[in-house]
Amino acid sequence: MIVDDRLRDLDYLYTTPSHQCPTGVTMPLHRREELLRLADASDLVIIEDDFESENNFAGNPIPALKSLDRNDRVIYIGSLSKSMAPGLRVGYIVAAPELITELRALRRLMIRHPSSFIQRSLSLFISLGYNDAHLKRLAQAQKERGALMLDALARHIPQCTVTPFNGGGSCWVQLPNNVSATELAERAAECGVLIEQGDIFFQAEHPAGNFVRLGFQSINARVIDKGIATLAAVIDALQKRCPPTLTSLKVC
Repeated sequence: MIVDDRLRDLDYLYTTPSHQCPTGVTMPLHRREELLRLADASDLVIIEDDFESENNFAGNPIPALKSLDRNDRVIYIGSLSKSMAPGLRVGYIVAAPELITELRALRRLMIRHPSSFIQRSLSLFISLGYNDAHLKRLAQAQKERGALMLDALARHIPQCTVTPFNGGGSCWVQLPNNVSATELAERAAECGVLIEQGDIFFQAEHPAGNFVRLGFQSINARVIDKGIATLAAVIDALQKRCPPTLTSLKVC
């Protein structure tokens, strides 16, 4: 996010400073402080979605906007969907007490709360320190998978450009100019590798067609290298405009 005068006329700003989607880039501390100063000066409310903040590879995560907020400008939201289980349907908000009171009232009118038993169980799980231990194991697993992904991309597809990242569960990759992400996704799927084409993340009427997002959060570490090797073979085939041999590229 670029902090400039374009933000001054907003009432609310939604941001994911921990990991921008889809690039995975983390907002630096100086820009977070700059954004908070602008919010104070412009009467702006920031909604901070701390997306994948638990998956930080650097060891010392940058403080959340909410932890730096001194004037209740930030509404901090998160969930346990990625770190624990999406089926729990449990999220949370950290905000000014007056806002929490209003949100509780609205919640009761709009939708029933999640199971009290699940909420109580999660409360105990967190208070006893098990969640912190779980998040450390999760971050370590993601760090190992991310390193494997970067190594495989550097060896198998050096002609691609990878946006640097220090956390999260995916990476943003720019393909060679003559490779279509849509065609690559279709051909790779036939070979057992699923990727996310990047055009859906652009607002332009004619988005760039050579970006993809590669997820590794739910991928077995043992097949990452084989998957990237398969992707490299498909890219090579597309550049040569000949069909890949499916039997030799199948990833199990």
